[in-house]
Amino acid sequence: MREIRPYLVVVSAIASFLSFPPFPFGPFMFLTLAILLLAVEDLSPRSAFKHGYLWGLVFHLGLLYYIGWVTVPGMIATVLILSLIPAAACSVFVRLLGRNSSLALAFIPAFFLTWNWLLTMSDLNYPWTDFGYALAYYQPLIQVAELGGVYLVSLLIMAVNILIYASISGRFNLRESWRRGCRYAAVLVIVALYLYGQARLAGSVKEPTSNGVTVGLIQGNVTKDIKWNPLALKVSFERYFELSREAATAGADLLIWPETAIPTYLAQEPANMAKVHAFVDSLNLPVLTGVVYYETVGAGDYRAYNSALFLSPRYERYELYSKIHLVPMSEKIPFSERFRKLQEIRLGQADFSSGKEMTVFHDGKLAFSTLICFESAFPGFAREFTKRGAEMLVVITNDMWFGRTSLFEQHAMMAVFRAIENRLPVVRAANTGISMAVDKWGNILAKSDVFKEDYLIVTVHPEKADSLYGKIGDVIPGATLAVSLVALAVAFWRRKRYIEVSYAE
Repeated sequence: MREIRPYLVVVSAIASFLSFPPFPFGPFMFLTLAILLLAVEDLSPRSAFKHGYLWGLVFHLGLLYYIGWVTVPGMIATVLILSLIPAAACSVFVRLLGRNSSLALAFIPAFFLTWNWLLTMSDLNYPWTDFGYALAYYQPLIQVAELGGVYLVSLLIMAVNILIYASISGRFNLRESWRRGCRYAAVLVIVALYLYGQARLAGSVKEPTSNGVTVGLIQGNVTKDIKWNPLALKVSFERYFELSREAATAGADLLIWPETAIPTYLAQEPANMAKVHAFVDSLNLPVLTGVVYYETVGAGDYRAYNSALFLSPRYERYELYSKIHLVPMSEKIPFSERFRKLQEIRLGQADFSSGKEMTVFHDGKLAFSTLICFESAFPGFAREFTKRGAEMLVVITNDMWFGRTSLFEQHAMMAVFRAIENRLPVVRAANTGISMAVDKWGNILAKSDVFKEDYLIVTVHPEKADSLYGKIGDVIPGATLAVSLVALAVAFWRRKRYIEVSYAE
């Protein structure tokens, strides 16, 4: 066993990242953690930590390698930091096995869920690795997200892994009947997920066919070789104006341009702002566009924001939302707003400041909120907008920085979860793709190709959010936090009655 442990760890990690989009192997995730636990169960806490760290390095590098297209140091830092989570999980797991095996089994899903959730609340946020996203292509299996968000899907995936692990491990001295029971229970969880999803999807045929909003999603495909060149600003204006005219002719009621569609401080430039206002008036349609924005905070000092402006016909004022959850290492150095000295670190980041206000835009009878790029990965954040009255979620993004990598599909498929979690339509405008529209059941209504100048016309049906997750919020990760704390206390509580355990190294 000693000779093959590292290979089992690597195989588990590779199978895990291959479970995520764009790969169609999501069901692998029901088994991969069981393999990891089997590989580390007889190790010392120190060796288990090393093996868990190896798993984390392979998994996170395979899943998040595309960060290197933007910042290699940022990618390395992200992988090294996130790998500490499975490393710590494996180390504590083997500690608990010798003290309370039941608690050890409960600890694994609790710890992974807790950390992924806690990271959404700090500047180290990177909630990209929730295991539930592995099932994004399997629509019936993820309908339970309406009950507990992607966290519930992740929890059930890990529960299946724990049941399979318990049925094949020799550490628990289970009778064969109990082992069979664990396997049957694992199958039952998957079957229950599928049957629940199919029952809920049966209601999707009742989706209204009238009183919808026809949205034009504009994909300009202004690539990075010209996008930020001031001399090429005219290209951005012309391309978005032309595509928007075509979308308006096709029947759009609302036009959505992507993140930083107009790559300039539009609100602070009267001539350019007047040009956009005149265009909006000429179409007689409201436009949401991504821009960069700044405010002066002192003599010679200002703060820049990644923002969205909502412009209405014949109305000179605009509504503004500035991105709150910035990408760590890419858009800002974590904690740099609190510790000014960190702003001197240069990793190629954009140095944006975080917005403060959660804006709900209003256009007549329609109320919607915007998630800018990375923010669409935060379940609780999207839920908060719906609590404030948003009847549709709009994602604007600019994923061009990452080349033709798996980032495009991973990021886009998160919109499916946000729609199911809140039972609201989600529309997505991306500069270079993937632009997409999803109904409240997770059905993809329209989807563009990447690196293609295009627009989508789709009719969606905004409505008040109606899901259990919308009402109860993040109860599941809150509960797993309590389980994790109890498990950690037991793992590190030293008492003489505990005997020394011999480990296989």
